[in-house]
Amino acid sequence: MAQTALKHPGTSHLEEAQQALRARTRRSQQMASDRAEVINGAMAASGIAPPPIFVAKNQGAMFEDLDGNTYLDTCMGFGVHILGHRPPSVESALRDQLTKGWHYSLRGEDQLAFANMILTASPANERVVLANTGTEATLYAIRAARALSGRTKIALFDISYHGAHDTALIWPGPGSTAEQLAPMTLGHGIPDCVVSDVLLLPYRSPRALEQIAEHAHELAAVLVEPVQGSWPEAEVGEFLQALRSLCDDLGLILIFDEVLTGFRLDFGGAQKRYGVEADLTTYGKIAGGGLPIGVVAGRANLMAAFSDFTGPHGIFFGGTFSGNPMSVAAGLAALQTLRADPEIYRRIGRLADRVRDEFNTFCVGQGYPPRIKSCGSMWQVFFRDEPLGGFDYAGKEAEGAFYLHCLNMGVFIHATHRCFFSAAHTEADADRVIAVFKAALELVREDGLL
Repeated sequence: MAQTALKHPGTSHLEEAQQALRARTRRSQQMASDRAEVINGAMAASGIAPPPIFVAKNQGAMFEDLDGNTYLDTCMGFGVHILGHRPPSVESALRDQLTKGWHYSLRGEDQLAFANMILTASPANERVVLANTGTEATLYAIRAARALSGRTKIALFDISYHGAHDTALIWPGPGSTAEQLAPMTLGHGIPDCVVSDVLLLPYRSPRALEQIAEHAHELAAVLVEPVQGSWPEAEVGEFLQALRSLCDDLGLILIFDEVLTGFRLDFGGAQKRYGVEADLTTYGKIAGGGLPIGVVAGRANLMAAFSDFTGPHGIFFGGTFSGNPMSVAAGLAALQTLRADPEIYRRIGRLADRVRDEFNTFCVGQGYPPRIKSCGSMWQVFFRDEPLGGFDYAGKEAEGAFYLHCLNMGVFIHATHRCFFSAAHTEADADRVIAVFKAALELVREDGLL
């Protein structure tokens, strides 16, 4: 386990941590320099950027970087690895598939078994199509809704993430309030017409329901992350029930983006947890067992849009690697393991609850602003109590320093700050997270940043 360097006179704890990390991650720094000449793309960071870290190998709840440092992983492949890194059931399935081939131009035998497993996740899942990523899945679900409805506008909620295609990259911009959102695009290259085809709504607000009713005549669908990855609030059942009822009354297609929550909150995802069924559902992440996958599932009459793009309401979809045998084999093995052992969900949910409760109690007692929000095994530390607003806010320096200290003490939190527990995490890991978080906050306080 990495340790925080002893503080020298005249330097801050933050400077000491930065120096210690630079000294300990020289191979990762060299890799970052070499990559900069060849591979475009920023090393995502928030607040005070740590040195770049490159993974050499991983196992269970841990990974090792190029310099041989080990870290307790809380990102877990952005929530993908609910069974931990390299779980035996998935690794065995991949080894078996390698002996049969890793890409076909035709379909393999496991696709049907995998699709049937997806059907069991929700009574609303009557048909399935396979894609390569969650981004593709939401893109196709939106395309199907537009074809079926004959309308183009999609209702989205603020700070939800639905992938990297144009329609998904509409975000609340400067001047937005909780009741009135000013949409903007994330990055350039997205036409203005895309923005005009999105109705951006405040999540969990009665005003959102009012706006859906006002714009129902032009809406193709309502697309929602039932629990937002960027704000994992568990008390959303009443809102989701109201959304379902409203869409029924107005004849609107309700799409649940369960790329993150599917097979994470429960085998049945958010729909099982909250007792709400969607018309169309998108899956990814866990469904691929660690390999790329995207899934659209839903009611048979709506999924008919995927049958023949030349027919009434038919859409085109496809991809060279869609439903490839490696992803299907890994996904089927992971889902079989989860379905056979529902106790996994209860155990990792308890880990998240414990870390949340002990950390929040500590912060209240010390008068520190951070709090952990969680839903099931999804959790995140927040240094502010409102998700809406600009990308800069008071306290960001303290937040950046906190995460850097955590990294220096061997607990890895990705720059997105979204955290997940897996079946590979233990009570001892929860102890370690709590201890590191408390120590990191004390260092931030001593530097005068809190």
